Amino acid sequence: MTIASLLQQHVYAAVLVGSLVEGETAVVLAGFASHRGYASWWAVAALAAGANLLSDQAYYALGRWRGAWLLARLPALQRAADRLVPRLHAHRRKLTFGIRFMYGLRIAGPLVLGIARVPWPEFVVFNALGAVVWAATFTTLGWLFGQTVALWLGPLAHAEEAAALAILAAGGVWLLVYALRHRHRR
Repeated sequence: MTIASLLQQHVYAAVLVGSLVEGETAVVLAGFASHRGYASWWAVAALAAGANLLSDQAYYALGRWRGAWLLARLPALQRAADRLVPRLHAHRRKLTFGIRFMYGLRIAGPLVLGIARVPWPEFVVFNALGAVVWAATFTTLGWLFGQTVALWLGPLAHAEEAAALAILAAGGVWLLVYALRHRHRR
Protein backbone atom coordinates (compact mmCIF):
# COMPACT_ATOMS: atom_id res chain seq x y z
CA MET A 1 0.00 0.00 0.00
CA THR A 2 1.46 3.34 -1.05
CA ILE A 3 0.95 6.80 0.40
CA ALA A 4 -0.87 7.77 -2.78
CA SER A 5 -3.38 4.94 -2.38
CA LEU A 6 -3.89 5.81 1.31
CA LEU A 7 -4.54 9.42 0.35
CA GLN A 8 -6.97 8.43 -2.38
CA GLN A 9 -8.89 6.20 0.02
CA HIS A 10 -9.18 8.71 2.86
CA VAL A 11 -9.21 12.20 1.34
CA TYR A 12 -13.00 12.39 1.23
CA ALA A 13 -13.37 11.20 4.83
CA ALA A 14 -10.84 13.85 5.89
CA VAL A 15 -12.82 16.53 4.05
CA LEU A 16 -16.03 15.40 5.71
CA VAL A 17 -14.62 15.33 9.24
CA GLY A 18 -12.57 18.51 8.76
CA SER A 19 -15.51 20.45 7.34
CA LEU A 20 -17.75 19.42 10.22
CA VAL A 21 -15.31 20.74 12.78
CA GLU A 22 -13.41 23.77 11.50
CA GLY A 23 -12.58 22.97 7.97
CA GLU A 24 -10.29 25.36 6.16
CA THR A 25 -7.12 23.32 6.57
CA ALA A 26 -8.77 20.04 5.57
CA VAL A 27 -10.39 21.61 2.51
CA VAL A 28 -7.18 23.35 1.38
CA LEU A 29 -5.25 20.08 1.74
CA ALA A 30 -7.96 18.21 -0.17
CA GLY A 31 -7.79 20.89 -2.88
CA PHE A 32 -4.06 20.23 -3.05
CA ALA A 33 -4.80 16.49 -3.33
CA SER A 34 -7.21 17.23 -6.18
CA HIS A 35 -4.42 19.02 -8.03
CA ARG A 36 -2.20 15.98 -7.59
CA GLY A 37 -4.96 13.74 -9.01
CA TYR A 38 -5.86 11.99 -5.74
CA ALA A 39 -9.38 13.44 -5.60
CA SER A 40 -11.90 15.23 -7.77
CA TRP A 41 -12.02 19.02 -7.29
CA TRP A 42 -15.81 18.94 -7.74
CA ALA A 43 -16.28 16.13 -5.22
CA VAL A 44 -14.06 17.87 -2.65
CA ALA A 45 -15.90 21.19 -3.06
CA ALA A 46 -19.35 19.55 -2.97
CA LEU A 47 -18.53 17.44 0.08
CA ALA A 48 -17.00 20.41 1.91
CA ALA A 49 -20.02 22.62 1.13
CA GLY A 50 -22.48 19.92 2.17
CA ALA A 51 -20.70 19.08 5.42
CA ASN A 52 -20.27 22.76 6.25
CA LEU A 53 -23.93 23.45 5.53
CA LEU A 54 -24.99 20.47 7.65
CA SER A 55 -22.88 21.51 10.64
CA ASP A 56 -24.12 25.11 10.43
CA GLN A 57 -27.74 23.91 10.35
CA ALA A 58 -27.08 21.86 13.48
CA TYR A 59 -25.46 24.81 15.29
CA TYR A 60 -28.31 27.09 14.21
CA ALA A 61 -30.91 24.60 15.51
CA LEU A 62 -29.01 24.26 18.78
CA GLY A 63 -28.96 28.05 19.13
CA ARG A 64 -32.73 28.26 18.58
CA TRP A 65 -33.44 25.37 20.91
CA ARG A 66 -31.01 25.99 23.81
CA GLY A 67 -29.73 29.52 23.17
CA ALA A 68 -30.39 31.06 26.58
CA TRP A 69 -28.90 28.03 28.33
CA LEU A 70 -25.77 28.21 26.12
CA LEU A 71 -25.33 31.96 26.66
CA ALA A 72 -25.51 31.51 30.43
CA ARG A 73 -22.80 28.83 30.40
CA LEU A 74 -20.42 29.94 27.64
CA PRO A 75 -18.90 33.41 28.11
CA ALA A 76 -17.16 33.23 24.71
CA LEU A 77 -20.54 32.71 23.04
CA GLN A 78 -21.94 35.67 24.96
CA ARG A 79 -19.07 37.83 23.67
CA ALA A 80 -19.76 36.66 20.10
CA ALA A 81 -23.45 37.45 20.55
CA ASP A 82 -22.56 40.90 21.88
CA ARG A 83 -20.51 41.50 18.71
CA LEU A 84 -23.07 40.16 16.24
CA VAL A 85 -26.52 41.11 17.51
CA PRO A 86 -26.15 44.90 17.05
CA ARG A 87 -25.17 44.34 13.40
CA LEU A 88 -27.72 41.63 12.84
CA HIS A 89 -30.78 43.74 12.14
CA ALA A 90 -29.11 45.89 9.49
CA HIS A 91 -26.98 43.16 7.89
CA ARG A 92 -28.73 39.86 8.65
CA ARG A 93 -28.38 38.34 5.19
CA LYS A 94 -24.78 39.46 4.72
CA LEU A 95 -23.85 38.03 8.11
CA THR A 96 -25.63 34.75 7.39
CA PHE A 97 -23.75 34.46 4.09
CA GLY A 98 -20.33 35.51 5.38
CA ILE A 99 -20.19 34.33 8.98
CA ARG A 100 -17.98 31.36 8.10
CA PHE A 101 -15.32 33.75 6.74
CA MET A 102 -15.07 35.71 10.03
CA TYR A 103 -12.31 34.61 12.37
CA GLY A 104 -13.61 33.06 15.57
CA LEU A 105 -17.24 32.91 14.48
CA ARG A 106 -17.31 29.66 12.51
CA ILE A 107 -19.24 27.83 15.24
CA ALA A 108 -20.48 30.73 17.36
CA GLY A 109 -21.98 32.53 14.35
CA PRO A 110 -24.69 29.99 13.47
CA LEU A 111 -25.44 29.54 17.18
CA VAL A 112 -25.96 33.29 17.59
CA LEU A 113 -28.07 33.49 14.42
CA GLY A 114 -30.26 30.75 15.89
CA ILE A 115 -30.43 32.52 19.24
CA ALA A 116 -31.41 35.75 17.44
CA ARG A 117 -34.22 33.84 15.68
CA VAL A 118 -33.16 34.65 12.13
CA PRO A 119 -35.96 33.05 10.06
CA TRP A 120 -34.98 29.49 9.19
CA PRO A 121 -35.77 29.68 5.43
CA GLU A 122 -33.63 32.80 5.13
CA PHE A 123 -30.84 31.16 7.11
CA VAL A 124 -30.91 28.07 4.88
CA VAL A 125 -30.71 30.05 1.62
CA PHE A 126 -27.94 32.46 2.60
CA ASN A 127 -26.04 29.86 4.59
CA ALA A 128 -26.12 27.48 1.59
CA LEU A 129 -24.82 30.21 -0.70
CA GLY A 130 -22.05 30.99 1.78
CA ALA A 131 -21.15 27.30 2.14
CA VAL A 132 -20.80 26.89 -1.63
CA VAL A 133 -18.61 30.01 -1.96
CA TRP A 134 -16.54 28.98 1.08
CA ALA A 135 -15.97 25.44 -0.23
CA ALA A 136 -15.13 26.60 -3.75
CA THR A 137 -12.74 29.25 -2.40
CA PHE A 138 -10.75 26.96 -0.11
CA THR A 139 -10.73 24.03 -2.52
CA THR A 140 -9.41 26.37 -5.21
CA LEU A 141 -6.77 27.78 -2.85
CA GLY A 142 -5.53 24.23 -2.24
CA TRP A 143 -5.54 23.48 -5.97
CA LEU A 144 -3.60 26.69 -6.69
CA PHE A 145 -1.16 25.81 -3.92
CA GLY A 146 -0.64 22.48 -5.68
CA GLN A 147 -0.06 24.29 -8.97
CA THR A 148 2.51 26.56 -7.32
CA VAL A 149 4.31 23.64 -5.68
CA ALA A 150 4.36 21.80 -9.02
CA LEU A 151 5.97 24.80 -10.71
CA TRP A 152 8.59 25.28 -8.01
CA LEU A 153 9.36 21.65 -7.32
CA GLY A 154 8.65 20.12 -10.73
CA PRO A 155 12.05 18.45 -11.07
CA LEU A 156 11.57 16.79 -7.67
CA ALA A 157 8.17 15.26 -8.49
CA HIS A 158 9.65 11.76 -8.58
CA ALA A 159 10.59 12.11 -4.90
CA GLU A 160 7.00 12.75 -3.73
CA GLU A 161 6.66 9.54 -1.74
CA ALA A 162 10.07 9.95 -0.09
CA ALA A 163 9.18 13.52 0.86
CA ALA A 164 5.85 12.40 2.35
CA LEU A 165 7.63 9.71 4.39
CA ALA A 166 10.19 12.27 5.59
CA ILE A 167 7.39 14.62 6.68
CA LEU A 168 5.62 11.78 8.52
CA ALA A 169 8.88 10.76 10.19
CA ALA A 170 9.58 14.34 11.26
CA GLY A 171 6.06 14.58 12.66
CA GLY A 172 6.57 11.34 14.57
CA VAL A 173 9.85 12.58 16.04
CA TRP A 174 8.20 15.87 17.03
CA LEU A 175 5.34 13.99 18.76
CA LEU A 176 7.81 11.78 20.60
CA VAL A 177 9.86 14.76 21.83
CA TYR A 178 6.67 16.58 22.84
CA ALA A 179 5.40 13.54 24.76
CA LEU A 180 8.73 13.04 26.53
CA ARG A 181 8.96 16.70 27.56
CA HIS A 182 5.45 16.72 28.95
CA ARG A 183 5.96 13.42 30.74
CA HIS A 184 8.90 14.91 32.68
CA ARG A 185 6.87 18.00 33.65
CA ARG A 186 4.26 15.91 35.49
